[in-house]
Amino acid sequence: MVDPKVPDVPHGVLMPAEWVRARTGLNRRIYLPALVIGILWMVVFVWAAIADLWAVALLAAIVVCLMVPALVLHAWLRHRASMVLLTNRRVIAVTGPLPRRVASLPLADIDRVHVQAARGLFGWRRGPAVSFYAVPLRDRNLEVVEMHDLAGADVFEASVRAVLLDRQASPTTMT
Repeated sequence: MVDPKVPDVPHGVLMPAEWVRARTGLNRRIYLPALVIGILWMVVFVWAAIADLWAVALLAAIVVCLMVPALVLHAWLRHRASMVLLTNRRVIAVTGPLPRRVASLPLADIDRVHVQAARGLFGWRRGPAVSFYAVPLRDRNLEVVEMHDLAGADVFEASVRAVLLDRQASPTTMT
């Protein structure tokens, strides 16, 4: 059963008698590289046109006209196709338009959940990352599963914490 307020759950992702409690997608920061590259190459184009370096201006125009729209399209497809779902049984991560990859983590395996700001290149701050600390069945060491660049990561973390608290309060009634 799919919650009618949660649209666009891909076919075959949910198991029978499983419903979506919360959903989040990717943060809009994934468009930032295309924006930066576009601005940088526009500056190169203007500089080359002013300096009468037409070969460099042509190269910059090709990058702006071909590569930047390709990067924007790639980011848009990732933004549309990627989601993280919290169901009554597990956390599901659906990533990538082609090929679509689905990974899940059962709620029973989650020990705790934490939201932090991920660090990117040169230590610059990236979008929020949700870390799920899972307890493997045969191992006593915690396994960390991170999901980066989530929109509404704090709200999603609160939803997971609420489900985990409900599960600890009544472990036999939650299926």
